[in-house]
Order: sequence, then structure tokens, then C-alpha cells
Amino acid sequence: MKYEFFRTKYKKELLIDCFVRKVKANNQEAQHPFVVTFFEIIFVMEGEGTFILDDETLPYKKGSVLLLPPFKWRQWKLRDDLEVVNLMFEEEFISRFFNDSLYLYRFNYFYNTNTASSLQLDVSDLEEFKKKLHEIQNEIKSLQPDSSHLLRALLYYVLIRLNREYQKQTGWETSFYLENKVLRFRKLLESNIHQIHRVAEYAELLKISPSHLNKQIKIHFGKNASEFIKDRLILEIKKQLLFTDASIAEIAFSLGFSEPSNFNRFFVKRTNKSPKQFRLQNDKS
Repeated sequence: MKYEFFRTKYKKELLIDCFVRKVKANNQEAQHPFVVTFFEIIFVMEGEGTFILDDETLPYKKGSVLLLPPFKWRQWKLRDDLEVVNLMFEEEFISRFFNDSLYLYRFNYFYNTNTASSLQLDVSDLEEFKKKLHEIQNEIKSLQPDSSHLLRALLYYVLIRLNREYQKQTGWETSFYLENKVLRFRKLLESNIHQIHRVAEYAELLKISPSHLNKQIKIHFGKNASEFIKDRLILEIKKQLLFTDASIAEIAFSLGFSEPSNFNRFFVKRTNKSPKQFRLQNDKS
């Protein structure tokens, strides 16, 4: 199932939404895999269980915050009745305002392959965020000509505060003002991982040398660009194995491998499992 942002839900175009959602633990339909085309931050107010994001398993409980970029497969595994506040927005809602197409790549959590896509708030911090989320909800309920500006400011506040908390909890502190070449590489990787797997090709797109790209990625992420690309490719392969019915050969060709045998060798080398073994051991049905 794929969900797109409902831009005219409030009669005129609005690229942000915030609402409370309650789900019963016995609701099987709510636990089916799905994907969305927008950014989403989910604040858990009640309930415990696990949340699947591609191949990542995120335990959640009251105070958990799930930090979710678009186009990743999601699946709830509910143990208790669930109550969350969903804050969702289109990328252009904020990047257009800052005139910075790389803006959301500056945060540590949305596209970080090194740490979890969640954090845990204590009671006082959760209450503080609840107040901001309530402000957003109230502003959406009574839209005014300048509401988009206030909503953008409130979203900006939430993103920055979450980034600080994420850095504190994970120890993963990269500069908010990372070199633009590094951010552009990360964005190019997200949109080209199906076709481009070589450092030299990304360097050419960025108009820098492969050695300079490797150096910058190593400085900021502790691994060279080649390893960064391979890690992202493995995540894409796992997503295809877990959430599609495509054959292993079809997945191999869709991701630019010349032969399924090359695909199998690459996957085994990185995971110590064959694609078939991984699919069987991690069936999401």
C-alpha cells in the first residue's frame, strides 16, 4: 500500500498535517506493510510494540519518537492499543522556504545509516513537544492567511529540538552546516541507488575528484564513499527482498547487476547470507 500526501485536505493546499491517531491492538489491517511519499514524525503517547522501517526494527513505547523519511517501507507490530501524534509534511514545505534543497539532509536522523531512526523522550520533554504539536493542530484547524509561516516556524522548532536530542542520545554529532558536496552526495545516492554504484560516477555528478569525495565522506561519516554506497545498496536490496514479490533475478537486474550470480556474491559478502536465506528468515507477511 502506498499513501500520498493529501494536499487539499483543508480545502486549500497545505503541505503539513498533524493529528492524533488511535489504533486497537487487534486491528490487523493497520499492521500491513505500507509506504508513504512524505516525511513523517510519529510521537508515541500510549502503547508498546515494534515498528519496522525497511529492515530496521524499532521497539517503541510511550515517549518514543519515530523519525521517518519518505519511500521507506513501514509496518506496525502492535502489542497494545496505540495512540500517536502524527506530524507529516512534504519536503518542499520547508526546503522551499529556506531556498535550500538540501535542508532536510542536514538533520542527523532522516538519512543516517549509522544509528536508529528513533529516540526516546522523558516525561517532561514529551510534554513540551505535546504543547508544540497542539499548537500546530490548533493552527491547522483555524487557518489564516499567514498560517503557513507560523506552521513552518513551529515545524522548524520541532526539527531542531529533535536533532539536539538525537545527537545527545546517539552521540552522532555532525555539523548542521555540512559541506554542501557531502549533502548533495547523500541526496544523489537516495535518488540514484538503483542505477549508480561507483564512486567515480557520483564524483562526476558533483564535479569533484573521486579522492576528494572519499576524503569528505570519510571525515564526516567514518567510512569512504565506496563503503557508504555499498551500505546503502544493501539496504535497498533488503527492502526489495522484504517488501516485494519480485524474484531475486528481477531484483538483481532492477538494481543494475549484470548477472544474478554477481548480485548473490555481493549480498553474501556483506551479510553472510544468500538473498534467498535472508528473505525466508525475515518474512514480513
